Amino acid sequence: MSANVQSTIETLKSTFGDRVITPAAASYEASTNQPWSQSCWSSAGAYVKVESAQEVADALAIIKQTDTKFAVRSTGHNFNPGFSSCDETGIVIDLSSLQSREISVDRSTAHIGAGNRWGVVYEWLEENGLSVIGGRDSSVGMGFLIGGGMGAVPNLHGLGADGIRNLEVVLSDGRIVNANHQENPDLLQALKGGGTNFGIVTKIDLFTHPLIKLQYNITLYNPDNYVEINKATVKIQQEMEKDPKIGMFTNYNSAFVAVGLIYADTPEKKPEAFEAFDLLSASDAKISMACETTNGTLLSLAKVMSHPAINLKYDSLTLPSQTFNRRYVGTLTTGFSEELYTIAYNAWRGALKTLPEGVMLHFTIQPLGPECVAAGEAKGGNIMGLDKVSQVWWVFTVEWPQEGSDEASQKAVDSCIDALTASAKSQDLLLNYLCASFANLNQDVIHSYGLENLKKMQEVSRKYDPEQFFQKLQNNGFLLRDA
Repeated sequence: MSANVQSTIETLKSTFGDRVITPAAASYEASTNQPWSQSCWSSAGAYVKVESAQEVADALAIIKQTDTKFAVRSTGHNFNPGFSSCDETGIVIDLSSLQSREISVDRSTAHIGAGNRWGVVYEWLEENGLSVIGGRDSSVGMGFLIGGGMGAVPNLHGLGADGIRNLEVVLSDGRIVNANHQENPDLLQALKGGGTNFGIVTKIDLFTHPLIKLQYNITLYNPDNYVEINKATVKIQQEMEKDPKIGMFTNYNSAFVAVGLIYADTPEKKPEAFEAFDLLSASDAKISMACETTNGTLLSLAKVMSHPAINLKYDSLTLPSQTFNRRYVGTLTTGFSEELYTIAYNAWRGALKTLPEGVMLHFTIQPLGPECVAAGEAKGGNIMGLDKVSQVWWVFTVEWPQEGSDEASQKAVDSCIDALTASAKSQDLLLNYLCASFANLNQDVIHSYGLENLKKMQEVSRKYDPEQFFQKLQNNGFLLRDA
């Protein structure tokens, strides 16, 4: 450990005491291994557990004074090494203790600390008869919001970022400011998709909705029936353009295809839009139900979707996702067509053949419609430059149990994305946007927002961080310094 980092740690200890976790602390290994993906288990010089916005400002002042590299972590669900982690030459500011939760007197706003997870937030809100637009997995944290945030039914109220009413932000000069439509509105817009480029978000105020009730199921199909599965997926996407209550995903695994159908209501009769999959379920294509049709809420769905809340089974084969510790993910955004989905399937099948035993590669079709983008515009817009068209946020994920398969695993994801990109271009279906929550560190997220939005973010960065502290000392992330 360098003398510079050691000096920083000693100064931090004088302020934060035993909440500065160093290699000598019993909790150091647990802090290092907190991220969701083992690929991000990097041993930092120290972890500082802050308990308020002012303490974040105090920690930043010390880091700034000593010119020390740092990273910010809330729950550590991002899979990219270095985005919420550091090696021994840096410090991690841990926001996980920022667990405050309050509802405004008029019940229109939920005030949520940045260290919360969606499972806890949904449970608390449900007790109060309310919902907000958040993550689909109960273990995901609040960073989901400033990375964009696709929820379970994105066409109904927009993305997670669009539901932000106000942000409490710690700036590089130590000021704690609010960003909303009245105060610092340019900062608010930049943070709705712009990540950690401008400051550290310590509290999020979200628009509330009366409790959103859902009807959902997850059915497993045989991948050999991919043609029919893709046709049914396209039919539902077409219906989405008429009915914003529809949500869905189609997830291809080597042993099964998991299709989640979600509706933002609890009708007695299943929506007609789902008939295409009803017909498929009546055939030999269906393997089993991973989740029977359920009348529930965002909370109950998030529990089902939690990784690894459910072990999906194919005959005697069980895939316990908790054994797959290392992860690499890639994304792109396109329009949709059956031909494009066939290209994706074939590219994926080809990539599977290149992988060592024990590596799991899967991909997910995540549709959203123009209503999602329109809902965001109605709330003031975000910085992501989304096209107001029906689209798919693709996610290709590879998971493997230990070191040694890293290169082959990453090449498999990249090859799928390259093949799909080329096909989408040829069909005039390729869109610029890359979702930060699903992109890997080699993908150019910032430029995918468009040059106009890039210029806006650069202006906001210079205004609120004139010394470019977050660009110079922050360890990694989709940072403007790399644009």
